[in-house]
Amino acid sequence: MPKKTKEAQVHIPWRVDIADAVQDLAWSPDGCWLAVAEVSGPLILVNGESGAVLQRWPGHGGGTLKLAWSRDSRWLASSGQDGQARLWNPDSAVEHRALAGGNAWVGGVSFSPYADDRLITAAGKELRAWTLDGGLIQTIQPHASTITDLAWHPQQPVLASSAFGKVHLWDWQTPDAPSEQSLPHSSPLLNVRWSPNGRYLVCGCQDNSLRCWTWPNAESCQMSGYSAKLRTLAWDRHSRWLATGDREVVTAWDFSQGAPMGQMPRDLEAMTDRVLDLAFQPGGDGLAAGDQSGHLMIWKTTNPDFQLCWQGALRDGFQRLAWHPHRRGLAVGGSEGAVLLFEIAA
Repeated sequence: MPKKTKEAQVHIPWRVDIADAVQDLAWSPDGCWLAVAEVSGPLILVNGESGAVLQRWPGHGGGTLKLAWSRDSRWLASSGQDGQARLWNPDSAVEHRALAGGNAWVGGVSFSPYADDRLITAAGKELRAWTLDGGLIQTIQPHASTITDLAWHPQQPVLASSAFGKVHLWDWQTPDAPSEQSLPHSSPLLNVRWSPNGRYLVCGCQDNSLRCWTWPNAESCQMSGYSAKLRTLAWDRHSRWLATGDREVVTAWDFSQGAPMGQMPRDLEAMTDRVLDLAFQPGGDGLAAGDQSGHLMIWKTTNPDFQLCWQGALRDGFQRLAWHPHRRGLAVGGSEGAVLLFEIAA
């Protein structure tokens, strides 16, 4: 069992209230803005320092699903249940561009980290590549079922897309004709994450297991024994720890000696309800998690014991969390529309 250390000092410099539950949160890479998506569709843009609401956009009819920023923080992309991906400029009150997803809804959106003018959308079984002026570059339809997630390799122009029974790997070195490699699995894959060092690709599976492949040789292993589907995964910045949420338990796998098949993971303090989201601090030593009842926990990962350093609760319930890219700030979104910034003292 992890040890509890002296509780960290936490204060809340700002709070914003929106009309509906928070669907997604996304910090701009420069840390200036926090984008917030409501379940019902509208988007707001918040000043990360003051909490002032800078923009209110209509978003997507029927609901917004995902948010993504370009690496230069100039563009925000959103996807939704209206069959569109939409581009927004932080300095403008109106939409910059709408991109037709080709399906009833667009479940995923991602900017290429290797080309500033490239946006990828996932709608149903189809991937589409776009330029930021709305030009359709490529349409790809090999997936046997709905695409569930997208993730770019951290050092190579390789995009992973997860679906039923396999992960597709797309090499975009030749943008007009990306080559494909697939990694099979017998169960539907719910999400996909690359380790920051690019050596491992992991997926949470519908059969209550965790699947891992090494890269580039694609050797696979599976970690079983979970009590529920793995919908929440997060890597620490050193690629040592992979955290997963299984019902009310946060579990950490140690990759310091390679893929940990056959090893026992570390179970952290149990939360009070189902874990909805978790994330490691991008430039620090924190791991944060929130559960369905509004309970929040933060552990320090400098010590292998994962010391619990703070816990609290949102009276309005919990939905999503997102660490500031540079500071010790944690944005938290609630199920009743509260958006708060927690500042954690060093």
